[in-house]
Amino acid sequence: MNKTCEYIISIVIPTKNRKEYAIKTIKQILLSPEPDIQVVIQDNSEDNDLEKLLEPYKHDKRLKYNYSSDVLSFVDNFGIAVSHSNGEYICMIGDDDGINHEIVEISRWAKENNIDAIKPTINSVYFWPNSGINSNDNSGYMTLSKVSSDIKFVETKTELTKLLRNGCQKYLNLDLVKLYHGIVRRKKIEIIKKKTGRFFGGLSPDIYGAVSLSIAIPKVLCIDYPLTISGICNKSGSADSATGKHTGKYEDAPHLRGHENYEWSPEVPKFYSVETIWADSSLAAIKEMGYQNMIRKYREESLIAYCIYRHPKFSKLVKNHYFNRMKELKMPKYIARINLYKSFMLGPYLDLIKRVIYKITREKGDFIKLYGINDIIHSHEELLKYLKKNDLSIENVIKNIEFRINNEVD
Repeated sequence: MNKTCEYIISIVIPTKNRKEYAIKTIKQILLSPEPDIQVVIQDNSEDNDLEKLLEPYKHDKRLKYNYSSDVLSFVDNFGIAVSHSNGEYICMIGDDDGINHEIVEISRWAKENNIDAIKPTINSVYFWPNSGINSNDNSGYMTLSKVSSDIKFVETKTELTKLLRNGCQKYLNLDLVKLYHGIVRRKKIEIIKKKTGRFFGGLSPDIYGAVSLSIAIPKVLCIDYPLTISGICNKSGSADSATGKHTGKYEDAPHLRGHENYEWSPEVPKFYSVETIWADSSLAAIKEMGYQNMIRKYREESLIAYCIYRHPKFSKLVKNHYFNRMKELKMPKYIARINLYKSFMLGPYLDLIKRVIYKITREKGDFIKLYGINDIIHSHEELLKYLKKNDLSIENVIKNIEFRINNEVD
């Protein structure tokens, strides 16, 4: 059922046991003078202490807080968060992230011009103090990548094909529709629920959402401009991934919490890692959206190459899975081996070469670090200074978009 949209955009934040970060993130958003922005907090913590910290903001109608004491999966917590929102558009962020307040302006423009989805570049990343990423510096710091303000309209089917051929890896590098750190029209999100019975499925709601929404929305507007700030704290999934904590036996996966009798994709080796969770959730989205015919584009050997390269501890399990699967598909073993070798060369090895080339060839100013940033509020202030110093604004981005649209029409 469609809800009445009371705000132009809802910033939706699922949270659990991270009140010290969430309270700062909420404050950073509510510092916006815009009346047309909503902040929705879906709290599944062991207690509702965050609600007490929000007491100073209880009279701000833009804030909506909901506490669920039941044991919820990541997927369910994300879904409940979306269900409590009232915005024309929705942007989901983590409880250690932040936003650029200009997100309201671009959302208004999107509504006026009938744009269903916007994918901004994540040019700004904030590392909270003691994040565990940089052991040599435990003070907060942020990184800023060069902002070009370039825009483009991208066909999502093309990006989905790339995702499948990559073994459902590197989805963050693709121009898929993203609810997490992106902007999506509410009525398009509701299509997913109507089709599947829920907003999110799989084990990873962010990639499940990206794939399912990219099926529902044929074109996405991509802009090289920061509308959110990606935060990393010592309790975040990004920090765990960087420090190798997101790997283990399948039955130990925290993503399984709240799921009973979960049906793992047979096309994915059964162990717990970022790579396998991404692949499983991507394939779940495609199947549940009724696009099983797309599965033929999936290259399992690409996933296998990344799993072996990044998780040698599980290489035996992964290889056994792969060759057993290829045997079931009646593929000769020597062909399976050749395909796997090719995937190593075109996957992890090529990525390594590209990273080295980038570090050598990148120009001064393409990437900067700012130290002594104590919280997400301070990070936002520094982002605004950077944008102003470089004469960057959302107004100029909108002008670029309108120029492109008018030229295409002409």
